[in-house]
Amino acid sequence: MRKAIFVFMFVALIAGAAYAQETTGEVRGSVVDPDGAMLPGVTITIENDMTGLDRTSIADSRGTFRFAALPPGTYTLTSTLDGFQTHKAAVRVVLGGTQYIDVDMALGAITDVIEVTGEAPLVDVTSTVSGITVGTDELNARMPVQREASYVAMLAPATVIGDTAFNGRTPGQNNISMSGASVAENSYQVNGLNITNFRNGLGSNQVPMEFIEEIQVKTGGYAAEYGRSTGGVINMVTKSGSNSLHGSFSLFFEPESLQEQEPDTYLRPNQSEERELLEANASLGGAVFKDKLFFFGFVRYTDSNSLFITGNTEDVSPDEAPGRGTREEIGNPYWGGKIDWNITSNHRVEATYITDDVEVDVTTYDFDLYERSLGDATGVGVDKRGGENYIFKYTGIFTENFLLAAQYGSNEFNRTSQSSNDSSPYAYDSRGGGLTPLGDWVNALFSTAFDEREAYRVDADWYLGSHSLRFGLDSEENFSFDDSQYSGGVYYRYFDDDDSPTGVSARVRHYVNGGGFDVTSEAAYAQDSWSVTPNLTVNLGVRYEEFENLTATGEPFISITDQWSPRLGLIWDPSGEGRSKVFASYGEYYLPIASNTNIRLSGAESFDEAYYVWENDALNPDGSPVGFVDCGFGNLGTCGNQGSVGDLLQYNIYGSGEVPDPRETVSTNIKPMSQNEIIIGYERMVGDDWSFGVRGVMREFNEVIEDYTIDAGLFERYGLCDPDDGGCFAYRLGNPGSDFIGFYDIDGDGELDEVEFSAEELAYPKAERDYYALEFTFKRRFADNWMFQGSYTWSHLYGNYEGYVRSDNGQDDAGLTTLFDFPGLLENADGNLPQDRRHNLKTFGAYAWDSGLQVGGSFYYTSGRPVSAFGVHPGHDGGFAALYGAESFFDQGEAVPRGSRGSTDDLFGLDGMIKYDFQMGNVDMNVRLDIFNMFDNDASTEVNELADQETGAVNPNYTKVTHYQQPRRVRIGFGLTF
Repeated sequence: MRKAIFVFMFVALIAGAAYAQETTGEVRGSVVDPDGAMLPGVTITIENDMTGLDRTSIADSRGTFRFAALPPGTYTLTSTLDGFQTHKAAVRVVLGGTQYIDVDMALGAITDVIEVTGEAPLVDVTSTVSGITVGTDELNARMPVQREASYVAMLAPATVIGDTAFNGRTPGQNNISMSGASVAENSYQVNGLNITNFRNGLGSNQVPMEFIEEIQVKTGGYAAEYGRSTGGVINMVTKSGSNSLHGSFSLFFEPESLQEQEPDTYLRPNQSEERELLEANASLGGAVFKDKLFFFGFVRYTDSNSLFITGNTEDVSPDEAPGRGTREEIGNPYWGGKIDWNITSNHRVEATYITDDVEVDVTTYDFDLYERSLGDATGVGVDKRGGENYIFKYTGIFTENFLLAAQYGSNEFNRTSQSSNDSSPYAYDSRGGGLTPLGDWVNALFSTAFDEREAYRVDADWYLGSHSLRFGLDSEENFSFDDSQYSGGVYYRYFDDDDSPTGVSARVRHYVNGGGFDVTSEAAYAQDSWSVTPNLTVNLGVRYEEFENLTATGEPFISITDQWSPRLGLIWDPSGEGRSKVFASYGEYYLPIASNTNIRLSGAESFDEAYYVWENDALNPDGSPVGFVDCGFGNLGTCGNQGSVGDLLQYNIYGSGEVPDPRETVSTNIKPMSQNEIIIGYERMVGDDWSFGVRGVMREFNEVIEDYTIDAGLFERYGLCDPDDGGCFAYRLGNPGSDFIGFYDIDGDGELDEVEFSAEELAYPKAERDYYALEFTFKRRFADNWMFQGSYTWSHLYGNYEGYVRSDNGQDDAGLTTLFDFPGLLENADGNLPQDRRHNLKTFGAYAWDSGLQVGGSFYYTSGRPVSAFGVHPGHDGGFAALYGAESFFDQGEAVPRGSRGSTDDLFGLDGMIKYDFQMGNVDMNVRLDIFNMFDNDASTEVNELADQETGAVNPNYTKVTHYQQPRRVRIGFGLTF
């Protein structure tokens, strides 16, 4: 079946179909005579003076014309016909957009020229896509923006910032939630290449702002050529050279002396922290051969220095106030460039290179919390991140009705973390509900790890009368390598514990995993944009996806096919003038299995955990417990103590250290993970410069793929996996809330037996995430020296499943969170989800005086996030969930529904910019001052949600603030262009 589908799609392409992933835009229009009648036969030429790109078309029998696959930029449209004056108009092509031009031909000599200078409509009457598209140079010139694409995406409606637990995967990049999805469900594209982090979905490779021409943020309603996402899409296209030599230089400096600091929390003395940043950029572009061959290159150098402090700040004394300082320093260049070759006006080749290969130098120090002073360095390490990206693309226009594109791309991302102290044990003291680091470890996990992707795609467009047919194929071959373990090979953590004779316990864990893991992902799509009438467009498409994940030994352990994604869009232009639209869309979107699932479920993972009776304060200098002998993985139950102190309280094994049989990891009746979306909206222009819109959005999951244990079913039917004996932790990847078919060794003979449990026997509820929103948008284009834009979103996000990752416990194991591990963990789990931000307002604007002085700013307001209570399950489900410690929705045995303990503070702030533009000779220059969070608001953004400590003791720090909003930051800038 799968081979037949791909053969069929390939034949369709060769026979005459398809188009490229959106890296271009198009211009459509109609020509009328002075009486308003359609005028066929008009010769229409579109030309970009900067690149020499020109194309010619003849208006058809209906007087209509189209120019597709145009790189973003400004063009001149010239229309000629004997007996009529020549008509000229300027038109701006934007990324992924369609510009409509009405050409009104006037009687007269062809040598007479009418030049039209009006702006194009602000409403795209061919699209149902939600979001925004911005040119980075204009945005940076008018707004105080943080210089990374994900921060730009925060200007779009229905986007909210993610929790701090997910920051830092890509240095300097933020993680955001779009339209109710978790922060790990977005797709990131540059010049048609998918650069999304396929290990756990968090972020992507970083493309410096200096290299980006335009950013298109899609928060919903996107067409069939986009997939592998149940959140949103951040689509970027890079800059290119032109006929004129042009370049730029910019410098941004955030001095430590001008930065404010967060208020202290009980875990961090934030007032003692430091932050300084210097960013320098240079670029140069031009023509090697005029109108034919162009180059553009850039370099960005970042020098950053940040000091973070950890340690309990409450009740510190002169005698004992241990803390830890961690300094992170980056001093690396990012660089790259692009070559464009216009072989002819209809055939074009592009080559792009970007490297975000960076090393983060990490130094740890002793820190005296009482004196607030930094002590001696205790260790040094390095985190290697990013890598090289290559993109090669061909676009050909063979006839006016047939376009073909082919592309190859590769990208890599290093995830290696190493230090001088990798032999030191990883240790924390959590007595009293705190979190004090012990010993001199640098990295919790030290690892050699990296990801590599190779991607191929073929796309095209075929225009048949009123139909715009689009087809495409794409294939990705992804490889992840991982060799990780705890620092020192062991993790110690100490708790208050009422079940221990001494009132305290020591938790000891071992974790080692490694191997190479392959994931293949293939997709095909077909879409038709049908102009049923001049006022009505129907977009009808379908996308097909399949993927296969392999074990560390190269065996398939999960393969999912038949992922059919219908997409339907209806757009009606009531006036027929291209100034308003009523639209609706329906789409189904699938999310692939992250390679993190391969690593955790199909690698040779060794992972065990034991709790021991411990003598209070009996610690060695390295943080290990006095009186314990660590015998390594698998021996904790028989060897862990010398004397009476180390009596075993509990022992669990989560990973055996062997690559499992694939049948032991996956449900054989597993269904793909998908989400439905419905959007209904209206948008219209008011006057020449304003547009207003409103849309309603509904999203809900169909099936979810998560790991869960089948212990409850094995216990009820076969008497196996008694929770009083520690359970089996028989994890399987499947669809929670559905029937299970798979394998387990029932009789202990070493042979797997097929087992089947109903959803009722496993006792898991269906995974649910429902998102309803009403969005209001407005935009005033820059005219008469000012612009203004913004949105307000009312939304409600609720259910029992946040998504690929969990904000409430900071878990980034995509698709393998603890939520569904035992049925009791789902009790009281229905409620408002962590990214439920009921009100979300964002506005931004600018005003420029003729003198060169300009001011810009943005105001934002977001409701606080819901707060839950996590505690130890009281055990009436048979004790399974209680094995997980403080992971259930309980507070000292009292049921507490999700999100019912109030919320964090509402978040609001004002960012501002003042800038002065001037000239020196032929060079345009500017100086600027940007201030983020001008009034230094300090709303709480995250709190401790553990009502119990892991051992069941009361957590005195429950609901205390762990993070505040980013404090005031001041940035000084200088720039020049020529």
